Amino acid sequence: MQIFIRIKAAGKKKDVLQLTPYEINDNISTLRELLTDIVITEVNKYNNKNNDTVLTAFISQEQIDDLSLTGKVSFGDVFNDKKAEKNSAINNAIQCFEDGIIRVFMDETELAELDAPLTIKENEVFTFIRLAFLAGRMW
Repeated sequence: MQIFIRIKAAGKKKDVLQLTPYEINDNISTLRELLTDIVITEVNKYNNKNNDTVLTAFISQEQIDDLSLTGKVSFGDVFNDKKAEKNSAINNAIQCFEDGIIRVFMDETELAELDAPLTIKENEVFTFIRLAFLAGRMW
């Protein structure tokens, strides 16, 4: 089943939330299952990244402009070849939700419980908001 996902980190300058199509299992019935399915897919993508070296790496001005909105302009080189572990990533995502670090919305409705029944329709829009807590020093 196809859904759409938007991800936003509170406080980031990039104000446009692009809808990203995403394939999920048809038998998902709770937010916990949805988070687990998404995390497994993302871990697999991360672990299967192609790390082929390019003789001459370059990025276009348009890519520089897009990357500068995220706060980091790079060639996309991966220096850490350590693979992500699925169970640890799933536990982390669930813990982040329980601790209030991420909020999840289905269309305009906030999903507040991990194990509440969830009916997902084709092309449903989910928005994930990662809250950034401010920390600093006073001099």
